[in-house]
Amino acid sequence: EARKLIREAFACPNADVHFLVGGTQTNLTVICAALRPHQAVYGAVPSHINTHEAGAIEHVGHRVLPLPSEDGKLTAGQIRHEWKMYDTDPCREHWAQPKMVYISNATEYGTVYTLDELKNIRTVCDELGLYLMMDGARLGVALSTVDYTLNDLANICDVFYIGGTKVGALFGEAVVITNPCLKQDFRYCIKQKGGMLAKGRLLGVQFLELFKDGLYFEISKHAIDM
Repeated sequence: EARKLIREAFACPNADVHFLVGGTQTNLTVICAALRPHQAVYGAVPSHINTHEAGAIEHVGHRVLPLPSEDGKLTAGQIRHEWKMYDTDPCREHWAQPKMVYISNATEYGTVYTLDELKNIRTVCDELGLYLMMDGARLGVALSTVDYTLNDLANICDVFYIGGTKVGALFGEAVVITNPCLKQDFRYCIKQKGGMLAKGRLLGVQFLELFKDGLYFEISKHAIDM
């Protein structure tokens, strides 16, 4: 029922929705599910996967490729430049292969992507064959300050998550997968990473309440007002 409510919130009935406990576990599970062993993920230097997760991504064998950022955001031009440096290197098979772009919205610095910035990053990802993942631990706060919606994100990102832990829930993140290539066997990855709770209904119940009567956005707007 909670999954259905979330799908209705962004009008994407074909999306897969999965519930996990926290942000680090979610980032680790999604990235491991999406990447092959030799592949890596771009992220801003201050991004959570680069600074606040005890090397969780590197621990399982994937490199985080940190890109400099003064405001916590990545740009389309920056991603294209870095990827072309990789692609034109005659020794590129010795590098970790970039395959994903990871962005946080709102970022670790509290900044928020505009719709045009997101669309430009999506265009670059399509051009270069990269997945686009959005860390939505603070997504409610971001959506309270912009003119785009969950539906827009579902059409821009291959995978994103709706943060519950930082928006009133006791714990929990809702992963939304829109790219069919990333859907297969995702629940096996959840199980392997210790994320499949025997009492997983406790996660669903919280999102069921958060997405009733606009409570999720009401809480987020209160945070902005404060």
